[in-house]
Amino acid sequence: MPKKSKKIRKSASVKLRPKTLEIHGGGSIADIEIRPGLHRVIGFSLGSFERAKRLFAGLEEGFIYTRVNNPTVDKLEKRLAALEGAEAGLAASSGMSAIELLALHFAHSGGHIVTSNRIYGGTFHLFRERMPALGIQTTFVEDPFDDKAWEAAIRPNTKFLFVENPSNPTLDVFDIKHLAQLAHQHKLPLVVDNTLATPILLQPIKLGADIVIHSLSKYMGDGEVIGGAILGKKSLMDDMRAGWFRDTGPCIAPDNAAILCYHIESLFGRVKEHCRNASVVAKFLSRHPKVAQVFYPEYGVRKTLNQRLMPQGFGGLMAFEVKGGEKKAKAVLESLKLFWHAANIGEARSLVIHPATTTHGQLTPPELKKAGISAGTLRLSIGREDPQDLIDDLSQALKKI
Repeated sequence: MPKKSKKIRKSASVKLRPKTLEIHGGGSIADIEIRPGLHRVIGFSLGSFERAKRLFAGLEEGFIYTRVNNPTVDKLEKRLAALEGAEAGLAASSGMSAIELLALHFAHSGGHIVTSNRIYGGTFHLFRERMPALGIQTTFVEDPFDDKAWEAAIRPNTKFLFVENPSNPTLDVFDIKHLAQLAHQHKLPLVVDNTLATPILLQPIKLGADIVIHSLSKYMGDGEVIGGAILGKKSLMDDMRAGWFRDTGPCIAPDNAAILCYHIESLFGRVKEHCRNASVVAKFLSRHPKVAQVFYPEYGVRKTLNQRLMPQGFGGLMAFEVKGGEKKAKAVLESLKLFWHAANIGEARSLVIHPATTTHGQLTPPELKKAGISAGTLRLSIGREDPQDLIDDLSQALKKI
């Protein structure tokens, strides 16, 4: 009699550390590809008449059509979920499409969202201008460190609380555990945009958050491809996939999903290098006489609390305010030689941009002021060059003013 084959154990049953999960997360010992294969295909064989019926009704799991699901995308979703400590994931075409999908799913037809005002300008504009056209209202909490301000913003039709941590571009760090408790007191989910922290520095779900959002175009993809993700309970991911996601089509291309999987395999080391470099550059700028303020969690009145909330580091994004306002900030920006003037975050090369007129240019002057963004603020995405070369470049640029 032939021996019975041993049951294949999924890697999910094995406790793996974060550094290992960036390579093996979401896989199993049944995998035969060293790297996730690229399934550049639209439709998949449905098998029998009855199986097709079950698949389309959501009664059986399986691949149907790449707009809905795809093996390469599935690998990305499972790896991200493993890194974030989530049950499942849903990959989207961009971070913005992921946020829009979430808003449509929870708050369509008269729902309400409560969010910190310290968020990416595109998200701010989506909530303020586009969502009302779809029957969704948003309240922006102007002091997101104040519990009473969050409480006052919640309405009977509020569907979720939203926070970006750390925030873009002022790098505010919030107490996710505390915000989750506040949300749950009102029987609401807490959604955290964890793009800047990445799961290497923070895992909001383990702190009580219900849903995590990512713009994969930043640190995850190392600046090569665009994508987004929603992570949380499997039942929620299944509901969204079968509903708004399937019907509106904000899917990610399998090619992008494969590239993201490859880049995530080096995420841990890259993020740590971004953190080290940003810390060195922030220290230099904090002591410069022509700099009014540095926005990096290692500085300011909340620095001790920030260290407790994010002990693994704060990432590579930072900002600083040039004395003299927009005119002086413009002069510094245009004098930089090593920093690229570009709008992304988390690339190997360092980037610079003027938020008030670009990434957050859709905010009104009062909204910018309340969000802590001045006309003299420059945002830096610190890359992986030698930090002394970055300091030398900033030094020569600041001498020009």
